Amino acid sequence: MPPPAILTEQLTRTIGAKTIVDRVNLSVSTGVIFGVLGPMGAGKTTLIRLLLGLVEPTYGAAWVLGYNVRANADAVRAHTGVVLQSPGLYENLTAWENLDLFGRIWHLPTPERNERIRALLRHHGLWERRNERVADWSHGMKHKLAILRALMHRPKLLVLDEPTAGLDAVDRELLRTDLAVLARQEGVTALIATHDPAEAALCDEIVIMHKGRIVAAGSPDAIVCASAAKRRVMVTGHGFTAELVDLVQSRQDVTHAAIDEQGRLIIEVSAQAVCAAVVNLLVESGAAVDSVTRCNDDLATVYRTLVEETHEDRPVSR
Repeated sequence: MPPPAILTEQLTRTIGAKTIVDRVNLSVSTGVIFGVLGPMGAGKTTLIRLLLGLVEPTYGAAWVLGYNVRANADAVRAHTGVVLQSPGLYENLTAWENLDLFGRIWHLPTPERNERIRALLRHHGLWERRNERVADWSHGMKHKLAILRALMHRPKLLVLDEPTAGLDAVDRELLRTDLAVLARQEGVTALIATHDPAEAALCDEIVIMHKGRIVAAGSPDAIVCASAAKRRVMVTGHGFTAELVDLVQSRQDVTHAAIDEQGRLIIEVSAQAVCAAVVNLLVESGAAVDSVTRCNDDLATVYRTLVEETHEDRPVSR
């Protein structure tokens, strides 16, 4: 079995008293699409910068493509294609000139460089616009060209921060197909950072990050199945006060209770609990219950629940 494409041990980054990435342990296999799912401020971009050697870890270690990031950051970046939140293009150059420049930076021979540019532009529908100045393009088109720029030197690792931002539905689907082909046929590892559960659901493996920590890890299906072991119900009605929510959550068979944006009460109980007992408590406490519905979990629901459960600021144990 080949060594992991990405391996981290207790990887941590702090700025002053604030912990941005908190003791992250990753093991990412070669040739998979790996997603880092989390809201803004979760630490996703800082994690990427740590893996690329762009910032120093405060504690812990990381190896990317077999290279220790502290000692061999240049080697890591030489074998990696990266698109961060900025496209990283020269806007006064044309699309062709941009790709040609980056091909030269990667020391691609002229025949190979020209063929690679033609293939990328044609495949992604930009051939007819190859001689246009990039400054005149939309954000979505610039983002698409930035992905092509990252692919120019056939990297072993492709790192994309919010990869479908600004892309239309057709281009999003094309990108997903291309990533699958790169992983399955060429053994390229793709690392995707995203806040979109629908995008993460298409990955082979994911971690969910919040406040710098990993709060769940595994395949999307496995994470959803693990959550399904808990019974979640949605109760509609009125009279759901904060005090009542606290009372419900004080039960030993209730693991979480909260009122959502629509005023519905979402209750998570242990698999052995009887939902009727919880509903009886609501009614006896003065709430009016209109309906009780079992929640069908998907990754978006699980993600939202995990983020809500860890939303409160708590001191980090060391």
